[in-house]
Amino acid sequence: MPIIISTEINGFHEIRGTYNKQAKTITIESLVVLSIGRLIELGKVTLTKEEMMMVLKFFYDSEDIELS
Repeated sequence: MPIIISTEINGFHEIRGTYNKQAKTITIESLVVLSIGRLIELGKVTLTKEEMMMVLKFFYDSEDIELS
């Protein structure tokens, strides 16, 4: 059974993460919320824990470069 994590940003944009225990992956979806309540998918990616760690490292490294 997947675990779903949902974060709403300003009521217009939602990010959902679904964890797949068997595959040990997380699928992240970026959605826009229309005024009629309908969701439209903007993008989706499925990552392993190692891939997610590389994405986070890239994010933090990029912030360090901007601060230098």
